[in-house]
Amino acid sequence: MLVAVLWCITPNTVRAQSVVGPTAAYVEAPTGPVPATTARWRIDERVPRTIRVAFGPAPEGEDATDFWSEARHAIDDWSALPDLPLRFELVRTTDDPDVEFRWIDRFPVSQAGTTHRRLGADGFIDRVTVVLARFHADGTPMGREFRRLVALHEVGHVLGLPHSEHPGDVMHPGNRNLEISPRDLRSLRVLYEQPRSAK
Repeated sequence: MLVAVLWCITPNTVRAQSVVGPTAAYVEAPTGPVPATTARWRIDERVPRTIRVAFGPAPEGEDATDFWSEARHAIDDWSALPDLPLRFELVRTTDDPDVEFRWIDRFPVSQAGTTHRRLGADGFIDRVTVVLARFHADGTPMGREFRRLVALHEVGHVLGLPHSEHPGDVMHPGNRNLEISPRDLRSLRVLYEQPRSAK
């Protein structure tokens, strides 16, 4: 079972991201504006924000391009969405990236990936680290399709999306979808189109 856990890291607190129920867009707030506690990248309305992404070294004996191919495909899938106010640029780990992908052999619990977001003083995302497992907790290797499912979900967290309760969404904690849902897209648009409420 895929379990993707998002931890929002702020200077004084570490808290788990909540799961939001099935509505038209799972980041909508009843009062309109997106809550200040919902993390997102600061953007300029005139031009897309460039998010610089780096992939860490592959495990010994693995080709880096092949090893990170599912994560690269996931980035391409999100980048292909219409009117996305963000764009990804691949850089080296030495170039101080905004997002870094790392790997771990396996998590001690039934978990396949995790996204750590550091927020700046203004409440916007400042830096992200994504950690993806190579093996399930029982030691069996993860297949390519499963790794793609995990990476697609985690890149959604990189963009600022929370978990969704609906199994048809990529952002469901047990994602089984290789295509980003209309609700995922609407939620992303709501996240970046609406003003932030006061802290």
